[in-house]
Amino acid sequence: MTVSPTDPHDENAPKENWWLRALIGLMLLALMAWAYYMLDLGRYVDRQQIGAHLTVLRLWRAEAGILGMIEFAAAGVAFIVLNVPCALIVLAAAALYGALGGIFLGVLSLNIATILIYLIGRHFGRAAVMRVFGRAMHPVERHFSNRGLISVIHLRLLFFALPPVNWFLAVMNLRLRDLALGTLIGSLPKIVVYAWLGDV
Repeated sequence: MTVSPTDPHDENAPKENWWLRALIGLMLLALMAWAYYMLDLGRYVDRQQIGAHLTVLRLWRAEAGILGMIEFAAAGVAFIVLNVPCALIVLAAAALYGALGGIFLGVLSLNIATILIYLIGRHFGRAAVMRVFGRAMHPVERHFSNRGLISVIHLRLLFFALPPVNWFLAVMNLRLRDLALGTLIGSLPKIVVYAWLGDV
């Protein structure tokens, strides 16, 4: 079997290529951390300010009209990639657009963000993880390779869309189809619950 020169399992892979990918991955993580603090995204989890934020969002929704849902989904994707908990996105969506709107926007935002995180992790993080953990990852890799869809569903049911879970799945030996479908199935029950809570 022919192994690609950039395959992380190939011991003869050029070290320069690995270092470049690792450096880019670290730069992306640093950029996301910088954006999180510079944009003060932590304020969105401050319970004392949630009411004020909702008032502002409702005024924005009234002005934005139907395009507001598209803008909200785009912002939701960006926030999830920047490690803002998805539950907050669903709660806000339900408060603005009702339970059904919250479910729709929650599913859409989470799945698009999951795909983006997968692509980032696949290209810039997987090689570094395999280099650091090496053989210790092989049993986990085999499990995800054989039972990828079921594993993703179980993780989403247990941990929903916690940022560490999103990035962990991004560097596993998973097919994008299994990740996307598993996220859709496994996260739907909790999205429904959060949407109902946000609409109460």
